[in-house]
Amino acid sequence: MNVFKSIYSRLSFGGVAIVVLVSSCSSSGTGIDRKDPPVGGTPAEFGFQYAQTIAKNGNCDQALPILICLGEQGPGWELAVHSAGVCALEAAKLWTGPLEARPGFFGRRSKISFDKPYYQSKTALYDKGLSLLHASATAGWPDSQAVLARELSQTSTPATDLAEARLWLNRYDRNSRRKIYGTNTLDVILREKLANADLPAESDSLWKRHDLVKHPSRDPFCRQLISTGRRGVGPNAHPPEATSNSDLPEPETVDAPPRRAPSDH
Repeated sequence: MNVFKSIYSRLSFGGVAIVVLVSSCSSSGTGIDRKDPPVGGTPAEFGFQYAQTIAKNGNCDQALPILICLGEQGPGWELAVHSAGVCALEAAKLWTGPLEARPGFFGRRSKISFDKPYYQSKTALYDKGLSLLHASATAGWPDSQAVLARELSQTSTPATDLAEARLWLNRYDRNSRRKIYGTNTLDVILREKLANADLPAESDSLWKRHDLVKHPSRDPFCRQLISTGRRGVGPNAHPPEATSNSDLPEPETVDAPPRRAPSDH
C-alpha cells in the first residue's frame, strides 16, 4: 500500500470541507474516481482539479509539483498554495526517501522534474511546507492559519513558536472568511495550551495581510501546466487542443459508457 494513503484529520485542503480524509480505498493508480473525474477548463484549472483529487486519495507527493506551480500564479491561487503546504508537511512526515515521479500520474510528454532541493530532503520539504502555509495564511486563508496554529503548538516547540501559534489562532478567530462558513477547527485543548503564550506585538509583520505574489517560472513543467487553453473542456465539450494538459493523464469520463449487448427486457 502506498505510504501516502493515510488519514490526516488535523490538516485541511481548504474550501468548505474542513477535515481531510485521504482515502485508502484505492490501493493502486491515481485514485481518480471515474464517476467524478476532473472536468477541466483551462489547463491550469484541470491541473488544479487533478492535483486536489490525487492528493485527497493519498498521493500528495505527486500532487505537490502541480500545486506549487499553480500557487506561483499569485492572487486567486491561495487554495493551491495552502494545499501544497499541507501536502509538503504530509510528505515530510511520511518520508521514505527523495520524491520522484511515479508511473501513471504524468503523461509521456510531461516535462515534470523532481530535482528541486525540497524534494531531496525531509527537513527541506517540511520547511517548504511551512513556507507555503505562511504565504497563504498571511494572505488571509483561514485553513492555513489553523494548520500553522496546530503545527507550531506541538509539545516540543520553543516559546517563540508557541507565540506565533497564538498569533495564528488570533488571526484565525478574526478571519471574516472563516466566519462566513461558521467553521472552527481549533479545539478547546489547543486553545487552552496557547492561552498563556506570549502574543506578538501588533507591529509584528505576521499580523499584516500580504497578498500572494506572482512568481513567473522558467520551469518547463510549470510553463506547460499554465499554458493558455480552451475553457469548458469536459465530458460534454469539445476535446482539448493536442498540446493541452499533455503533462497530465486524461480524465475518464462517464458520458460514454462501454457498449453492452442488447437487453431482452
